[in-house]
Amino acid sequence: MNELLPVYIFGEVLYDCFPENAPMLGGAPFNVAWHLQAFDVAPVMISAVGDDALGKNICQQMQQWGLDTTQIQQDRQHPTGTVNVTIVDAEPSYDIVLNAAYDHISEQQLPQIIGEHFFYHGSLAARCPGSRTALERLHGLPGQKTFIDVNLRAPWWDKTWLRTMVHGAYCVKLNQHELAQLAALDDTSNEHCDLEELALNYRLTNNITHLIVTLGAAGAFLVDETGNVVTPELTPQTSNIVDTVGAGDAFSAVLLLGMLHQWDWRTTLERAQQFAGFIVGQQGALSDNPAIYCDFKRLWGLI
Repeated sequence: MNELLPVYIFGEVLYDCFPENAPMLGGAPFNVAWHLQAFDVAPVMISAVGDDALGKNICQQMQQWGLDTTQIQQDRQHPTGTVNVTIVDAEPSYDIVLNAAYDHISEQQLPQIIGEHFFYHGSLAARCPGSRTALERLHGLPGQKTFIDVNLRAPWWDKTWLRTMVHGAYCVKLNQHELAQLAALDDTSNEHCDLEELALNYRLTNNITHLIVTLGAAGAFLVDETGNVVTPELTPQTSNIVDTVGAGDAFSAVLLLGMLHQWDWRTTLERAQQFAGFIVGQQGALSDNPAIYCDFKRLWGLI
């Protein structure tokens, strides 16, 4: 098996706080890192936690899971991130507490990244100037394959900055509503396009190599570097949906896994749907059961 490219993941690590359950580890980039670690990728997570009990718990759980903690900065001025999650009709709603430690990732403490690598980030971690500056420092390095997971959490995104970030990216993932919203900012002539036309135009306008559009229970499709639309076979929806928190992150983790192992895109999308379908059948975004990941690795021929 060929050696995999290094993967660096930048952004929020936090606790999702549910009304009737204990807080659970979360944050989209952290969820992706957690899954990739279980799939034998060994990503480097770049984030910050507070000098508090939640921050210590995060580092302890990362170490127990085998994740690298060397790039988790400790912030003595700001608390570890939290999100208050409410679930209505199986759909999550988020109150993302401002001025958390991950909003202030220090540019001075960033790792030196050299050579070919994947760099994954979302849009939430750039809502404050400190982390935005740090992200811009790492974004677009030589040899980088950038994977941007668009996550439009109002009011925590800036259209001008986001347009700059996605331009020229190797891979961009967003849902159909985010695509419509961002495409409308680029060109009002998109108004009467169907969804695939919208995706084709958005990819070209922003010089994106691969654009992935998720459709919730209806699956996803990809516009590849040649402009071909790839639509995978739809995975049967589980009847036991507990909540959808983290489903998109599970999907993203397997997209990265597929890119690392050079699976064809149809296979990658189908496997991403499979894994996301498992995640919606449990409470919270993560599983700490290695056997579950072994089952998927066996299913996909990784072991």
